[in-house]
Amino acid sequence: MATMREVAECSGVSVTTVSHVVNGTRFVSEELVGRVRKAIDKLDYQPDRRARSLRRGRSETIAIIVSDIGNTFFSQIVRGVEDRLLESGYDVLLCDTGEDPSLEERNVAMMMEQRVDGFVVAPTVAGEATLEPLVRQGIPLVVVDRPVGLEVDQVFSNNERGGYEAARHLIGLEHRRIGAIVELAGVRSFDDRVCGWKQALNEAGIAIQKGDVRQAGLEIEGAFVATKSLLTTNDRVTAIFSSNNLMTLGVLRYLREGKIRCPQDVSLVGFDDPPWAASFHPGITSVAQQPFEMGYKAAEMLVKRIEGDSTPPVQVRLECELRVRESSAVLRQG
Repeated sequence: MATMREVAECSGVSVTTVSHVVNGTRFVSEELVGRVRKAIDKLDYQPDRRARSLRRGRSETIAIIVSDIGNTFFSQIVRGVEDRLLESGYDVLLCDTGEDPSLEERNVAMMMEQRVDGFVVAPTVAGEATLEPLVRQGIPLVVVDRPVGLEVDQVFSNNERGGYEAARHLIGLEHRRIGAIVELAGVRSFDDRVCGWKQALNEAGIAIQKGDVRQAGLEIEGAFVATKSLLTTNDRVTAIFSSNNLMTLGVLRYLREGKIRCPQDVSLVGFDDPPWAASFHPGITSVAQQPFEMGYKAAEMLVKRIEGDSTPPVQVRLECELRVRESSAVLRQG
């Protein structure tokens, strides 16, 4: 590999001038910049990123830790983070916890050993304890999607309002038995969605019966089983609120296998609005979040922290949008 000294000799300038051109650390005349760039192209010179990082005291690398990269919601967050970091010249290291707190703890420790400049994390249910050492040590951190009780920058959806709007929509269609399929208990984003759902039912004077909320676990199969139990009772629900896109897929699978028509037999409103929601027949009424914007904003906040912003931590709450499609309809009497 060519060295900076060889570039200097080829272009007829000093090593210091080449360094200023490569790193943008001082003004260099257009004529000299042109000569250096020409030599760089001729010699195929590649700057030593590690040496530059040591000089700057930064790794120029950010860690992104999410709970399920196979979920399109999280992949959109990652895209938003990457797009914003690319603008500032940072590389990205991606970790997937699979909702496993022990793996989350391992990933955080591993990235700290790599001396990353900061973290963007969508935490597991135990994320607060895992992330506390980062906050204590002053390592730049932005939490996305799932709020935690730490004094740290956070970007998440207005989940409570989203759950409220989903239930209000179904109530407006004359449904009075509305069940909820929830992935995990103890995760703030899911808890807030259920809280909003309950608020709408309470305001309408609708009693929430035992078993109307079903915990489904982490997988589509869990949502399948939860939907089956919700719809095989004597006084079954007429509508379902699904707390995220994986849960919605489990609900749809059971409806198909159980030959239950949607929306004729049961209406459905999901949370998240992946591309396939509008492509299904019927199209899925969904509460749409802004995952790309969430990731982009989180990365923007993180860059400011890395560059010295010392203002108090902020929480950014992004609004959701109810997108009405064919899966929800007026309750058919009788």
